[in-house]
Amino acid sequence: MEPKTMKTATTHETAEIEEIVRRIVEVAHPEQVLLFGSAARGTTGPHSDLDFLVIKAGRYNSRKVAGMIYQRMRGIARSIDLVIVTPKQVEEYRDSPFSVVYPAMREGRVIYERKKALA
Repeated sequence: MEPKTMKTATTHETAEIEEIVRRIVEVAHPEQVLLFGSAARGTTGPHSDLDFLVIKAGRYNSRKVAGMIYQRMRGIARSIDLVIVTPKQVEEYRDSPFSVVYPAMREGRVIYERKKALA
């Protein structure tokens, strides 16, 4: 079976990603959510998971936030992986090839960005 590309992703797959992101935003209120890994590269297979980089400002326990997000994923058939980082961590690790932030920032697709309030 040929891997799907984002251009050939089904309506169901797109809807599934949108629903996952909606739930992430509902729980975490992030600045940005990026889809990275095979889904962003367009090389997903039938058993591929979805990788999300969640950029959230402020002070928080990332494991606790991840746990709350995973609890909200009940009913989602696809396996997901979450990486939750602060904007400062993104700046610190975006050029470090030994960090998961590096490939996420290089190949990832921004699929949610919080709207900035007008000053």
